[in-house]
Amino acid sequence: MKKLFLNPVTIYVKRLLVALALEWSNFGNHLSIGNMAVIKNCRFGKYNTIYEHVHLTDTTIDDFTYLAPHAHIHNSHIGKFCSIGPEVMCGLGSHPISNVSTHPAFYSTQGQSQISLVTKNLFEEHKTTVIGNDVWIGARAILLDGVTIGDGAIIAAGAVVTKDVEPYAIVGGVPARIIKFRFEKERILLLQQKQWWNQDIAWLKKNAIRFTDVSELYDTVLEGQKPKKTTDR
Repeated sequence: MKKLFLNPVTIYVKRLLVALALEWSNFGNHLSIGNMAVIKNCRFGKYNTIYEHVHLTDTTIDDFTYLAPHAHIHNSHIGKFCSIGPEVMCGLGSHPISNVSTHPAFYSTQGQSQISLVTKNLFEEHKTTVIGNDVWIGARAILLDGVTIGDGAIIAAGAVVTKDVEPYAIVGGVPARIIKFRFEKERILLLQQKQWWNQDIAWLKKNAIRFTDVSELYDTVLEGQKPKKTTDR
């Protein structure tokens, strides 16, 4: 009986109605949802754009972040001004590698393969992934569950991220490793403390021209604000 309702027309209509309802409920926040996107149990900020065929569940997205076509994002928190490339995958779940078997029938009650051999969950399949602010994730990158991506980081296309990424680091490869940092340490610390992504629209418009050159932003807008020194104990 269930298969009778899984034809292209009913699927399209259902997704369209969900998208229209979400856009309406977020009318003042300018949410835009593309064709055939699948969205469930998510919260949005302002000016979010979700492109076509995105799958998005159990996720919070902050202001000005967009998801390119065919991205699959689950159980995640994404900050402001993030650029999530096409076919990025995040929050897909994991399997235990120390158990006798990696098959979910032996540790999960969700019935992924139509049957569960246990009566309670014995492994944490899904951990929340945290993506900071101003993060760019390239096409087809994969983020393993539970990693944290620092503010300003860049994930190269096709990278597989298996561990946390430092703020303003550029990482790539399988598994992903640091290629370099975007700026020198002092400026990274200052950008983190200034948190420009939390400024209002008026400030952002006024200073947008300076965002093409970190030196100009540093010297004109952030001048005189030195990062706080940390004391090792």
